[in-house]
Amino acid sequence: CEMFPNYTAVLKDAIAQGKDLTGLCIKNQNISNVVFQGTTLYNAVFENCNFHKVEFIECQADSVWFNRCNLDGLKVKKTNLSKAQIHKCSISKAHFTRSNLNDSLIFDSNLHLAVFLKTQLNNVGFDNCNLEKAKFEECSLAEAGFYNLSPTYQWINDVLFSNCILNDCDLSSLKSLSMLFIRESNIEDAELQDQNFTRVINTYTKVLYAIESDTVWWEDFRGNFEQFKDMVENDTMENGTKYYLDDFLYDELSKVVYYLEQWHNEQTIIAQNTLSINKCE
Repeated sequence: CEMFPNYTAVLKDAIAQGKDLTGLCIKNQNISNVVFQGTTLYNAVFENCNFHKVEFIECQADSVWFNRCNLDGLKVKKTNLSKAQIHKCSISKAHFTRSNLNDSLIFDSNLHLAVFLKTQLNNVGFDNCNLEKAKFEECSLAEAGFYNLSPTYQWINDVLFSNCILNDCDLSSLKSLSMLFIRESNIEDAELQDQNFTRVINTYTKVLYAIESDTVWWEDFRGNFEQFKDMVENDTMENGTKYYLDDFLYDELSKVVYYLEQWHNEQTIIAQNTLSINKCE
């Protein structure tokens, strides 16, 4: 690739002039306060660069490669980053909005507190990444994959999927889903380890329960069944937070508690009977 001059001012001037930066290659540079606005960056390479306060807005950056870069706080808006390769980068607190990262690979990178809003992430591989407290809101993650060899699940703790499409999204490395926040997302259609779900939809409430993970999700509540039951009965979370359920919510959630208790008992009996039959055979 062709090396670009070693100063930010010239880069800003090239962007202002609308120059095509296809094949741009920048290494070992401090690229700060640069706004790539409407820039073409096909096959661009950024290696060991610092992107402090950098923004990509309405750019075409297919097949771009970031290697060992500091992308903390990066802002990406209405930008095509499909087939991107992001390797060993820090992307903490980055924001991706209305962008396209389809068919990209992000590996060995830190995405702590990263936010993805209305972004296409189909067939994206998150390989050995830290995604703790990352948020995916109104995103499509069909056939995406989350892989990590860590013996703990801290790397995906408190990740939020809100109004997301999760068809065939590979979360099969997770033995439990209790570390996730799920809101209005079709987690049932993801690739999972032996998980059964029930949804209870009423006029004012929508509750999702994963029996094997013993996890209930309702609005911003996440906890096991007993915690959910206690929250409804006492109107209070374990940390003392008050929910102030009105009569309509309390009535519906009380019925949900009863239903889930019955459903849980039935599923347990079915599982025990199946185990007994298998032993007899």
